[in-house]
Amino acid sequence: MRPVINIGKRKVGAGNPAYIIAEIGSNHDGDIEKAKDLVRASKHAGADAIKIQSFTAEGLLNRLKPDDNGRWVEHPAYPVIERLSVPDDWHFSLMEYSKSIGITFLSAPFDIERAVLLERVGVEAYKIASGELTNEPLLKAVASFGKPVILSTGASYLEEVRRAVEVIESEDNFDIALLHCASLYPPSYKDVNIRAMATLKDTFGCPVGFSDHTPGHTIPVAAITLGGSIIEKHITLDKNLKGPDHPYAMEVEEFKTMVREIRNLEEALGDGVKQPSEREMGERVGARRSIYARVDIEKGSVIDKSMLKVVRHAYGLPPSGLCEIVGKVASKDLTKDMPVRSEDICR
Repeated sequence: MRPVINIGKRKVGAGNPAYIIAEIGSNHDGDIEKAKDLVRASKHAGADAIKIQSFTAEGLLNRLKPDDNGRWVEHPAYPVIERLSVPDDWHFSLMEYSKSIGITFLSAPFDIERAVLLERVGVEAYKIASGELTNEPLLKAVASFGKPVILSTGASYLEEVRRAVEVIESEDNFDIALLHCASLYPPSYKDVNIRAMATLKDTFGCPVGFSDHTPGHTIPVAAITLGGSIIEKHITLDKNLKGPDHPYAMEVEEFKTMVREIRNLEEALGDGVKQPSEREMGERVGARRSIYARVDIEKGSVIDKSMLKVVRHAYGLPPSGLCEIVGKVASKDLTKDMPVRSEDICR
């Protein structure tokens, strides 16, 4: 695995700005114009990429499921999934529209046929949803395309993640990023365990991030402080709209605020070297003290502590030099309220 990967021309990993993905999910509500509105809104909010989900009802769900009594009945989610599945031609339209406004188009395929479609569309990377972590045929198919794989790891153990990584690498694909995730919608803060993201980074040495379903932007910002390189967050035009993803998604201005806070934090994190910033240099004079003459001191006088004071600003010798001056002889006349310098003292 590599510590930095490339998604198109964008470097993703330590030392680079966080890669922020606006997850449209099913918030297009089956309307391509609304999908385009969300692409445009994501660009406005400062996201690097938008992401949809590529599935069909037939490729995702069995038509029947057991009810509480163990009887196999029609799956209630099946018609919803049918309604929210993205048609083939939408993929090409949304890719072209995204390109035209300068945002990257990504998607998460939920079966091999959808992965093949995305390869035809020309995506620059693939997202694998948490639920597909153990879908080894899909992992192998996606990895074989030789493009970066962003793998969500919600509801998984570390060994399951390790196995998924092995499967992807078996196709000679080492461009992998891992996203920690709490696969709940929304999770409580206790469910998040964001330190597990740092565990992924320490264990695999690849770019890591957080796929977030919590309210607000506290957790995404915290993920950046722990070394996150990717943030994925659902976006909606209105969280009061009907649909499975709207309630826990961010509205556009909220998303924009999150991006701004992340970018501010990235600047604040700096390079870790303990040294003054360029703008702080003036404070090294203005806020620090040095030694001044409390009274007029004639040349040749032996300097006593009572003749000196330690006050702002730092135009003379530092306070640490006070004990070295006391008992020495003034090499010239020293004026009251003027700083004392090395050349003023006979050594």
